[in-house]
Amino acid sequence: MPKRYEIVADYIADQIHSGLLKTHERVLSVRQCADELGVSISTVIRGYELLQDRMLIESRPQSGFFVSQRFELPQAPETSSPEQRPVEVNLGKLAVKIIKSSQNNQLIQLAVALPKIDVPAIAQLNRITAQIAREQSKTNQMITVDNISDYDSPSGNSDLRRKIAQRLLSGGVKVHPDEVVITVGCQEALVLSLNAVTKAGDTVAVESPNYYGMLQAIETLGLKALEIPTDAETGISLSALELAIREWSVKACVLAPNYSNPLGSCIPDQRKKRLAEMLENADIALIEDDINSDLTYDNHRPKAIKSYDKTGNVLLCSSLSKTLSPGLRVGWVVPGRWLEKVQHLKLCNSGANASITTLAAARYLETGTFDRHLRQMRQHYKHQRDYFLQLAAQHFPEDIRITHPQGGYILWIRLPKGVDGMDLYERALEEKIAISPGALFSVNQQYNHFIRINYGQETAQNLEKATILLGRLMREMMG
Repeated sequence: MPKRYEIVADYIADQIHSGLLKTHERVLSVRQCADELGVSISTVIRGYELLQDRMLIESRPQSGFFVSQRFELPQAPETSSPEQRPVEVNLGKLAVKIIKSSQNNQLIQLAVALPKIDVPAIAQLNRITAQIAREQSKTNQMITVDNISDYDSPSGNSDLRRKIAQRLLSGGVKVHPDEVVITVGCQEALVLSLNAVTKAGDTVAVESPNYYGMLQAIETLGLKALEIPTDAETGISLSALELAIREWSVKACVLAPNYSNPLGSCIPDQRKKRLAEMLENADIALIEDDINSDLTYDNHRPKAIKSYDKTGNVLLCSSLSKTLSPGLRVGWVVPGRWLEKVQHLKLCNSGANASITTLAAARYLETGTFDRHLRQMRQHYKHQRDYFLQLAAQHFPEDIRITHPQGGYILWIRLPKGVDGMDLYERALEEKIAISPGALFSVNQQYNHFIRINYGQETAQNLEKATILLGRLMREMMG
């Protein structure tokens, strides 16, 4: 449940966003708001302080609180138009360089897609992990049927698989726990899935732009990528995909239908259903990256494409990396008709996950606090998005374009004319700001005039500082 002062802030914020309160109009006095909502004056004051931090209201001495000036938000980028032919992937060392910069604590970190991790859920998870270790150290005591000193089964901890199967119901997916395979994060789930349905030299259809981790997996497996035009709101173009399937021998399609990285797009349900049917009829495996679905802003998790799967043609991949802890390295795949093959590949690839982390994840999910944690994260990321978009509208050049995602914590930004993404990346590093250049998110590095921003991890003060500096750099580069 949100705290009382957050309820106050949301109450006023909703009036501003709906247009009920206009720019420069007076907001309810502290006492009026306290009476109207039935809370204390100190609670309202704290809520109004939060609204000031979000740049929604401002205080005027002896006059009260007023709605701050609202800037017109930039439009979203146009639908992408990549060159549609299968090509080999060669990202080089750029991705490694970006990841290394994420480990520099001296930088304002807007580059790598890591979640906000200084949250109560992490402390609770750490306590659970420590408790498991203490229990194991006691003489002759077995903590469960699983022992953290032994190898786990290739499919993973049975309690964790049961909890995952239960949670998938919210996305419309009904599976038995035995149909779930635990992996070392979502990346291993994606690689196992690709390995199960393709061989070296095959062509894989992907969204464009696309998460560079997926492009690296395609590269290491010796596959070719076929980039498909993708819209920032509704996702991959079904008509373009259909034409590509007719023209090329596509063996698999890899999609992140809910709040994709980097676009943040979400495919409408009817299109998800049509997509599942189209690929099933063409006998093309669909690998679904479902990692961000729980981070929807409206608290109603969107359906997975897997919910429309009738023949086991969809391999659903996800993890706790974006919702709980990246360091936990707990992911999973529901491989459909490739279950046995994925289980064998898992055995050959990594054998099993670390027993203590999967057991800790299972126990944490058993506590029933995960949904409360998700609600807090969704609210935080939504507020951070709104705040950053206002900062961008205020400090970035006018001809910039930015996505407006309804979930996750990633923004895709089309830079002004004359501004190169790699050049901006290098100059931003000199200013102690880490961003991701758009060239990372394409097979042939075509998005040189884009960058990706993580707005969810940093403080409001650092977001403001970074936005002001990035805006100045852009204007300098524009000449």
